[in-house]
Amino acid sequence: MPISKPHSTLGADNKGSCSNLAIYLEKENEELDKIIKKSSSLNEITQLENRKQGFFTASKVNISTIDVISAIDNNKRKLGANDAKYFAPTISFSENELSHIAFLATGKREVTSVLGLNLSELEQFNNLITEYGRKVMDNYALNFNRQDKGIKAGSDLVYFAKIEHFRKYKGTDKEVLNGNEISGEYKKGLQSHIHIIVSRKDKTQILKLSPTCNEKQTNRKIGNNEYQVGFDRVKWINSNEKTFDEHFNYKRKELEKFQNQNILKNGNPQDKHEINKKIEIESINRDDIKKQIKNAHFNVLMTKPNNLKEYQQRMMKFAIQVLPTINKNGFIQENHFFHEQSGINFKGSEVDQNLKLHELFSDDSKTTRQVQQTEPSLEDWKINTGRLTSILSSLLFETAPDVDYEFPKRRRKKALRR
Repeated sequence: MPISKPHSTLGADNKGSCSNLAIYLEKENEELDKIIKKSSSLNEITQLENRKQGFFTASKVNISTIDVISAIDNNKRKLGANDAKYFAPTISFSENELSHIAFLATGKREVTSVLGLNLSELEQFNNLITEYGRKVMDNYALNFNRQDKGIKAGSDLVYFAKIEHFRKYKGTDKEVLNGNEISGEYKKGLQSHIHIIVSRKDKTQILKLSPTCNEKQTNRKIGNNEYQVGFDRVKWINSNEKTFDEHFNYKRKELEKFQNQNILKNGNPQDKHEINKKIEIESINRDDIKKQIKNAHFNVLMTKPNNLKEYQQRMMKFAIQVLPTINKNGFIQENHFFHEQSGINFKGSEVDQNLKLHELFSDDSKTTRQVQQTEPSLEDWKINTGRLTSILSSLLFETAPDVDYEFPKRRRKKALRR
């Protein structure tokens, strides 16, 4: 689930200026500046400059660090010297969640680093995360239960958020303690997350808003007016998870749900048993889907497709999309199988370790130089007949797997009617 920590200040003292924190959040831009200074290529410099991240709010982007410090530090009317002046929530994502966002931004099922995205793809990736970050701050505002006082959305707060795309290993990380990684080295894979600096006071500087308040949904009464106070952190996390799933049309697994993880950690034995049963049932269903994909794969191989495009077209009859990942040399590195009926995506190795399409298809029509200079056309990826013969002669499997052949047709008709 998206991990929402409402009170982190990254070691800064939030009773004073936010300057140290805001400057600290410039670290990735500073790393890019170091590379820019060593570069002599105008094109490379432009590319690197466009990868820098600025702060954003509910309505603006590319806000400077100086403006952030000024706005937060000057929004503290009637706060005492020992009062918190700001808070620094962080929004982190799981590997699956980031891969899903990257797919929406690029159409690619396998994105392992933002460095592999071109500027257009990176812009869309950032836009999607920014949109979600704004919705998270809408949830943050609503969670104070002060709608009657004018706190109805993130735009009623004074906050600044910034996307970071990299993380480094710390000395306390288990990978470092186990000796598998070195402290200070960058972590692999997609690591994008959001840092937020939000003022203790709302934009009118009338209300104090603290996400670390111990009261949750507490009813108070002044005169004849009854109202609720407090910030329910669990409720905020759950609302952010729901927002993510709805906004990105994300099909969350049972094990990924915060409520289930919380029960597995803190629940009673009966509740834990019920959650584990749900997870087990979901796992069995995934195994069945893998079997469908594997059966469809071998049924298609029996028809002896001439190239990858034919293979993909015939797999579509089983409502399975085959999406290859092309490496920098222009060759298939990995394949993903997207099962349309369930909406689940598998790597080829997850379906079967021996299901390696890159060994079945080869590109004999292009030189290495041509492949590097032009995007490979799927029609050119000819089948390796020797490998195909070897596979077919060594396998026994059932034909006609149990799939809904009419599903893609019904889905297309439904889309047309819309």
